Amino acid sequence: MRSFRFKPIYVVFLLFLFGWAESKAQSGLTFNEFKSKLEKYFNSEMLDDIEKQIPQKSKISVWGWDVGDFSGDNYPDLAFSIKILDEKRRNVYVYLFVDLDGYLQLVYFDSYEYLELPLEIGVSIHNNKCSITQKKKNDFWTYKSYTFDNGIIYLAEEYTSQSIFGNALETRIDYEKCEYKINLDYFDARKDKFQTDFLFIPSYPRSKQVFKGYPVVSTAGKVDYVIKGSYYWKGEEDASMRIKSSFDDQYLYFAINFTDDNFIPPECDKCVGDFFSFWFDFTPYKSTLQRIFKQAGNKFIPRSNFEGSLYEIKVFPGDFLDKLPYVASVNSSEPLDEEQIKSISKIKIFVTKEDSTNFVLKVRFPFSLFGYERCPIENEAPVYIGFNIVYHDIDNEFRPEQETLITNSIFDESRPSTFGELVLIPDFRKFSYSKNIFLENIINLLEGFGF
Repeated sequence: MRSFRFKPIYVVFLLFLFGWAESKAQSGLTFNEFKSKLEKYFNSEMLDDIEKQIPQKSKISVWGWDVGDFSGDNYPDLAFSIKILDEKRRNVYVYLFVDLDGYLQLVYFDSYEYLELPLEIGVSIHNNKCSITQKKKNDFWTYKSYTFDNGIIYLAEEYTSQSIFGNALETRIDYEKCEYKINLDYFDARKDKFQTDFLFIPSYPRSKQVFKGYPVVSTAGKVDYVIKGSYYWKGEEDASMRIKSSFDDQYLYFAINFTDDNFIPPECDKCVGDFFSFWFDFTPYKSTLQRIFKQAGNKFIPRSNFEGSLYEIKVFPGDFLDKLPYVASVNSSEPLDEEQIKSISKIKIFVTKEDSTNFVLKVRFPFSLFGYERCPIENEAPVYIGFNIVYHDIDNEFRPEQETLITNSIFDESRPSTFGELVLIPDFRKFSYSKNIFLENIINLLEGFGF
């Protein structure tokens, strides 16, 4: 995985322009010219595999292509984009082929609209990923990277670069690590640029099976997310979390596999020991950018105030022997109403110990605790909520000043723009992309057996 580094828009353009170094300016390659260039990478049978899986009845030109390995098997794969010459629409079609046991198999196909030139849609293969670049509009580019693994083609990473009110906004989403990074560089040089780095927690309906390739687990285990006591933190084996979530109409669920090399249960609410704090900025937003930024006239600025109530729920895991887990406190920036107070009793906690350093905490929160009768999802679109789980790790109860706090963002409880994120996803296909290329064949086979 490349290290995260923001790039100006013109650099993004150059990235995919190199993928077209072999293409004829303003005209593209004929398919026969394209095949001749592929002869040094693939044998004649594999070139025939390509021709069988692309349009045959129309004349086409190839505008961009690259050869490399995005399936991780050390054999070259292929990506290219074509334009159908007699088509009046401004469409380019992108094809991704993978070498499967000596055959070139089509694993991805989609159409992309360009604004002025087919060159605006580019393909490149690097670091076991195939990237597709698209110019959405002037000063707005997207860069989506796909990878292929055991029959699954899925979206691994997404980068965007755009201009908003004269400011440069860049984002990168790593779907494999559930990591989101944002950089806002102001046109006014007197202003400090804004940067944030956080883990998002994908939450899916309990009734749905999430397929391979979609993000599921977020791992808080790097020093960037140790917001206190990083000097005392020795790495993932010292304190770290792997977080999963799901929901139904009434409840929100979390399953946290956490590692602690010296778990110390507190003897009382005010005693020193290890525990969890769940922070909810429970205002549902339609996107991450809407959650973090607000628009005031022609200004695009990070949020400094909470639009709704802020909740902190402290959960003590118990001692995994005699003392059961319990809710130590529920704090809110606004007074809780009667229904919210009643809902505290509906919080359920389960803990188990896997071995001397690995534990599991499962928690259920009712949506009514946050002032909602049911899950706040409308129109089957994802909902984005500011959210952090903070693990308070004490390795020595006689030295409480050496407490370590690890969470899922560079977190400041007073600034909503620094929160991590909980994403309620009713339909995972609207959040990311994953496809099993053998699924249709499997379905046909099962139907043939009478299923």
